Amino acid sequence: MMRMPNASNGSWSHLAQFIRQHTHDVRNQLNGLDLEAALLGDLVPSGEAAESVARIRAQIRRAGQELRALAAKFADPLPTPALYAAGELFLICQDQLAALDPAPVVEWRATLGSEQVNVDAALFAEVFRELLANAQAFGTGAPLHAAARVEDGDIVFELREPQPASIETASWGRAPFASTRPGHHGLGLWWAQRVVAANGGELARRFATETMELVTTLRLPG
Repeated sequence: MMRMPNASNGSWSHLAQFIRQHTHDVRNQLNGLDLEAALLGDLVPSGEAAESVARIRAQIRRAGQELRALAAKFADPLPTPALYAAGELFLICQDQLAALDPAPVVEWRATLGSEQVNVDAALFAEVFRELLANAQAFGTGAPLHAAARVEDGDIVFELREPQPASIETASWGRAPFASTRPGHHGLGLWWAQRVVAANGGELARRFATETMELVTTLRLPG
């Protein structure tokens, strides 16, 4: 079994730097291919050949976007915090459904007043989108339950996902590549946890046996 490098001895940071540089180099090569395909598109007549060139360019750009997103997961989160109303941050969470296709059905509930949080809202939008997309990908299709509340002076966002069986959550978000499949690298939830921590918050996951739900809790200081 391959063991992940230990971040404390610097080998993990070197691996992350290599991945960022390698994806950058490959993206440069893809940009060159896209320019060549654009030139070819100007030379070929309209019809089947032109449609083929258009498909090639779309595939090249999609590969470049995927590499850019992969490299971003290995960068240390550097938030630019600002004060936001907690209710506004919850609305940002709701807005992320528009980016998902298909989008899960979510039941929203918030009991917030005038509380404020000091966070990078753009980064949190990506975190919310990652959590919702993950719930959609591994859920049962049943409606999700999202809530926001004040608890012990903190702002708590909670996402509940109905599940048919118990799920082990002890290793959740602790290391990249823990679970991979075509097009996915097991990085999203690991990255989300790092982003929340960089904003002074905590992201945790547990399985609630009494309701048979996977519960993700995002806690921010109020």
